[in-house]
Amino acid sequence: MSEYYKPRFSFEISEELKDRADRVLANYGQRKTTFTPILEDVLDLIEEHGPIIIGAILAEATRPREVLPTLTKAEERVKK
Repeated sequence: MSEYYKPRFSFEISEELKDRADRVLANYGQRKTTFTPILEDVLDLIEEHGPIIIGAILAEATRPREVLPTLTKAEERVKK
């Protein structure tokens, strides 16, 4: 692989969501710095807890922002 290679992660989104992202994340580099830690957290959750995380998100039973506090509380209870 070339030292100039920069991996990309892409997927389709709605035009409305694209316009919103363009408006909210307008500064250069802001998307990468915003979405890299979010992607890392979601991937960590999937690795740690398996497909139940994907299922919960796809079923719209929860949103990523709700998963982390819920899992943290559950893990704290288990540790007691």
